[in-house]
Amino acid sequence: MHGAPDGTGTEAAAVTGWRSQAARLREQLASVALTPGADLAERSAAALEALGRVLPFDAAWLAVRDPEAHRHTPLAVAGEADALRSYFRTPTADAEVEALGLNRHLPPMLTSEIPLPLPELHAWADHLLPAGFRGGLAAGLFAPGGRHVGFLSLLGEDETRPGPTDRRVVAAITQVLAQGVDRTQQIEETARAVEAADHGVVLTRAGDVVPLPGLPDHRLLSAGSRILSAAAHELARSEGYAGFLAPTDERDGGAERLVRVTVLECAVPALDHLHAAVLLSAPGGTRGLTPLELRVLGLLVEGVTQAPAIATALAIDERTATGALRMTLLAMRAPNVTAAAVHAVRTGLRIPPQLDDHG
Repeated sequence: MHGAPDGTGTEAAAVTGWRSQAARLREQLASVALTPGADLAERSAAALEALGRVLPFDAAWLAVRDPEAHRHTPLAVAGEADALRSYFRTPTADAEVEALGLNRHLPPMLTSEIPLPLPELHAWADHLLPAGFRGGLAAGLFAPGGRHVGFLSLLGEDETRPGPTDRRVVAAITQVLAQGVDRTQQIEETARAVEAADHGVVLTRAGDVVPLPGLPDHRLLSAGSRILSAAAHELARSEGYAGFLAPTDERDGGAERLVRVTVLECAVPALDHLHAAVLLSAPGGTRGLTPLELRVLGLLVEGVTQAPAIATALAIDERTATGALRMTLLAMRAPNVTAAAVHAVRTGLRIPPQLDDHG
């Protein structure tokens, strides 16, 4: 059995020592999370190894949860974890975890606390009991704010281990474990490259939003917003990066206020539902282009290149459209509309038509 299962000493001695155990373990796990150059799987394996030096278990499973696919994907396992692996591959696994309350922000649960007989649970009847396990502990891992990011399971052949004292230790370190498996931490590190970013969120595969550590959210980045829809559209045809300008519905001295939007792809489809970081920053230099001319550039990128079509798309007269088109070519120092469109994509100097009522 991994860890320290000798069972010596009294329960009182165990209770006396669990706080120091938890403190040392938190320090070790925090150090693991900061290991330079290590990827998520490597850090997760190191976390289980650190757990095994303190807690008794015969098998362990540390997984990340995809709530949109109702799936748990292992980041690291220890011991004979095939039974856990086969269980979590079944379509009913997430529903059973939910029924037991393990997808809610609750304390870790010991096998002895499960409100149903073990043979009545799919996990135990079909997978864990036949594999020889009789005891265990399960803990949901939650990010600040209550978002469920992962799952820890420890199993033992002895029905009494892990026990109550072990549960106290696990309860004390679940937050550190959650930070270690939460990919938004890594995404935030990548987002730091956009030095001027003032706000940001992570866009999920289904179009929902997840907080990005270190950056506040913004009303323009709420789920279903035009900016997020435009971000998803732009990213779908790019190679991992997109940038553009967006109106804010605010005015500055009578002029329409703009914000720069940067989209960084972060999708790992086999792992979870996180899709892209969407960041807001000051618009920066626009080469003197007006919001109308930036909208013209947005249309050029979409393949709308003729003045009559531009006029129709922007609900302006053709003469105004012709003048705006001429100014965009001058400002971008482009010999033709194709070159202007390429430069607009590269510099982010454009307002995509998806951001306007008439787009």
